[in-house]
Amino acid sequence: MNGNSKLILFDYDGTLVDSESTIVNGIKYALEFYGYNKPSDTILRQSIGRALLPVFQEITSIDNPEIHSQLLEKYREWYNLESSKGLIKDTLYSNAKSALIKLYKDNYLLGIATNKSRSGLDEGLNRHKIKKYFVSTKTVHDCIPKPSPDMGLESMSELGVSKVFTIMVGDTVNDALMAKACGIGFIGVDWGFNKPSVLIDNGAISVANSFDNLLSEVEKYFS
Repeated sequence: MNGNSKLILFDYDGTLVDSESTIVNGIKYALEFYGYNKPSDTILRQSIGRALLPVFQEITSIDNPEIHSQLLEKYREWYNLESSKGLIKDTLYSNAKSALIKLYKDNYLLGIATNKSRSGLDEGLNRHKIKKYFVSTKTVHDCIPKPSPDMGLESMSELGVSKVFTIMVGDTVNDALMAKACGIGFIGVDWGFNKPSVLIDNGAISVANSFDNLLSEVEKYFS
């Protein structure tokens, strides 16, 4: 890659795709299958963007990694079954695809750093027909989950892009903390799962209120 290439790393759930109902329903299914109490949808919504193993640990209040793994595997089994039936109904946020196309045509390098599984991410990228725009995708099957810096550091290393030419875009504190740990900039979005004030408090340069606004903030950052 050119040493002056500019890399934009995107979170997936809550940033590019509105997947709230899918994730909440999958967590509830896994808990119900094994007979655990289900928190309210409001509480479960706050877990979106995090790795699911610690989420299941907190929900069950059981310190047994085998149980957490069982719940995660049941969640993934449910997701794969729903996907095979064409029942996954998450949708791209308004203007997300057009923004990706614009950035791609403007020669930005686009990547994804998500706490989603590899199979779940690939399924979503293919279904929404946006996989071709990304030169790098990192999941919990490739790296330590966010807020660890690994996804960002590995993406930059593989693409030969420096920190000064890299930025993270996301909707949760884990995205903000990953960016901070990587030493890169972070732009938040206000349509996801954390409040703008939380993102600002954790280092966001700005918080976009639309994809048009996001394009402007990205251009401003790299100008």
